[in-house]
Amino acid sequence: MRLLSWDKKNDALVFWLRGDIPVRISWTFAIPVVLPFVYEWRTSPLEAVTHTLIFGALLFLSVFLHELAHMWAARRLGIGTERIELYLFGGLTHFKSTRSVKPQPYMWARIAFAGPLTNFILAVTFAACCYLAFGSFRPLASDQPVGWLALNPISPLAWTFWLGALLNLVLAVLNILPAFPLDGGTIARDLLLPRFGVRRAAQIVGISGMVLSVLRFAIILPAAAAGVLLWFPPSFKPNWTAVRGQVGKRRIVRSSAKAGEAKPDEAEPVDWRGKGGWPVNKR
Repeated sequence: MRLLSWDKKNDALVFWLRGDIPVRISWTFAIPVVLPFVYEWRTSPLEAVTHTLIFGALLFLSVFLHELAHMWAARRLGIGTERIELYLFGGLTHFKSTRSVKPQPYMWARIAFAGPLTNFILAVTFAACCYLAFGSFRPLASDQPVGWLALNPISPLAWTFWLGALLNLVLAVLNILPAFPLDGGTIARDLLLPRFGVRRAAQIVGISGMVLSVLRFAIILPAAAAGVLLWFPPSFKPNWTAVRGQVGKRRIVRSSAKAGEAKPDEAEPVDWRGKGGWPVNKR
């Protein structure tokens, strides 16, 4: 049985899930792990190593379980998974062809919602562990100033629980925003589909995504000025593409399905999956 290998073509570490589903971890996944601690690497290298390793493990766990939730939800609806990718902007779950799958009401919205729901459950779990173990949701040392990530907890375990709760709460909130390629964009589109049709629903979500894409710089720029390098979705390009009435190089085709039942391959030839990044052509 294959366990681990290096994919030279995609520059990614690969392992396989049950059912021979590959999970590719791109080298770019390390970038968001290191970026938050760039300043600390120059001032306190030993602490930076500890914080980077803990944050990296938490980010991998959170994003990987998020994508597994998409895979599990899709499997319950009869949709197979081709592969999972973890990369610079988070995660993507690539599904197999859905041509033979009977459309169900709000099918893609249900699959998309599984990811943020998993992150919310993880956030509650980490917060509960933190409170039960240390009697506080933010167990800091009282004689030290508070850093931007509270890098002064009473123990590494306390910081792990606190950061796990914060990270998963942020992932849940970000992914539920009504913008492409976030899960919230898929959810919003499917909820709007019965009233507006696929193309108009995608355009409405695209407008929302463009606004959110601009507003995010109100957080990114001040954080950068404070020495903290952050990136988070939504991206501008996929939302602008949706507003123009296109998906990639193909036009969005109006679905003839019943209310709330989008025909995945005909209605939208792209998977808007995962935490962030670019759309993935299904064809």
